[in-house]
Amino acid sequence: MTRKFVAEAASLAVFGAGLAGVYILAKVLKGDVADLTIALIATVIFVVSYVLGQWVKRTIDPPHAVK
Repeated sequence: MTRKFVAEAASLAVFGAGLAGVYILAKVLKGDVADLTIALIATVIFVVSYVLGQWVKRTIDPPHAVK
């Protein structure tokens, strides 16, 4: 496996964990908390998991400098 493939897989795993967190959060809080609050928390988790996934990808396989 190449570094690029490993980096993509790790990035998707982090993002997938974030999406799973959003799903679990929505299931647990449904009915107890306002839908807007759940949506705002889910948006924050979604953005953080995306950014963290990109960071993991760039850490494993840094972009090559253009010459």
